[in-house]
Amino acid sequence: MTGAKDIYERLRPLIVWLGLTELGWLGYWLLSGDNNTAAFVGIVVGWIVAMLAWLTFVIYAGMRGLFLKHSESLSNLVGVATVVTFGVAMFGLIPDAREGLLSAAHNTSDLQMISIHMLRLLAIGTVIKFIHRELPLHFLILGSIPDFLFAVSAVVLVVLGANGSLGDSSLIVWHLIGLSVFFGPGISMFFSVPSPLRIYHNKPDASIIFQFPMLLAPNFTVPLFMLAHAFALVRLITS
Repeated sequence: MTGAKDIYERLRPLIVWLGLTELGWLGYWLLSGDNNTAAFVGIVVGWIVAMLAWLTFVIYAGMRGLFLKHSESLSNLVGVATVVTFGVAMFGLIPDAREGLLSAAHNTSDLQMISIHMLRLLAIGTVIKFIHRELPLHFLILGSIPDFLFAVSAVVLVVLGANGSLGDSSLIVWHLIGLSVFFGPGISMFFSVPSPLRIYHNKPDASIIFQFPMLLAPNFTVPLFMLAHAFALVRLITS
């Protein structure tokens, strides 16, 4: 019973299901091409399995405090880089994967690529944690508020897009803004924990972002959102 309870506690947090939803959404996009080869399908399945393995590792390490213990080594940024670099390398350097990616991108609508970012409305959770004095003000200003406002813009763009009022150039700018929004919290989370970037020593600090379940944001959900932006940019630039 104890083992079952432990598994439940690992799967219970909403951010776990947010990450799985993103992964499923991206997998659906990637497999939506008209002429998927067996090799490309295998690559996509392999990527999904690798991401699930990474998710399992992050949960395991996070529940044991390993990311917080190694915050001096910018541990959360290592997680971001791992997921993004692996995805870009896999779908950018392997010829079959690159061709399948282009096919999938051209079979995915702009509205689909925008709508996934409405999930970022869940950034309201970090605002609530600030109100409960679990996160510092600098994270609210640099991370929570910009991310939440970007999610609101996704809702607005979906409505506007339904009326055919969006253009490729404006969408490229929007996706680049969506990527840049992540730099604020990416830096802020190291401002008040042991790290080369530490400049604040007051409480509350940002240590909660290095603990399960919140560490899934920088180590899983955020890099998947970054890959979603990259996928959209591939479509817009090659269309």
